[in-house]
Amino acid sequence: MSTILRLCLPLRRSSAGRLRSSVSGLLLANDVPAGAAGEVLLAADEAFTNAFMHSGDVAGEVHVHAEIRDSHVLVEISDGGCGFDPDALDVTAPPDPLRANGRGLFLIHRLMDEVEVTSRGAGTGTVVRMIKRFRRPSRVVASHR
Repeated sequence: MSTILRLCLPLRRSSAGRLRSSVSGLLLANDVPAGAAGEVLLAADEAFTNAFMHSGDVAGEVHVHAEIRDSHVLVEISDGGCGFDPDALDVTAPPDPLRANGRGLFLIHRLMDEVEVTSRGAGTGTVVRMIKRFRRPSRVVASHR
């Protein structure tokens, strides 16, 4: 069984708060452990920020699909922007600490267990698909004698 969240957000900086609030609510309602939830939130926020900063789709939207299954969270962030070549980026190299940007995909790859970036060029947008696996704490049942 899974729980699904779908959002269509305007491509504006103010939409980031709604993204965080909605995804956080989903994670909390489904008892995702705090550490995994924090990493998912940060990765989703970075993917949204990348769409906002780099898609070039001034009047566009960002689509969010989040799904929680027994032991993992799937988040997809997609935009309809100008796209880019994901293979041209080295996401394993630490970002330049003196630059104001350039940390998003590096962080996403460090925080999540699986990351797939698909972008086919101008007008087709970019999809960032991320998976975070987690363990639910075992529940202790108290017995009274």
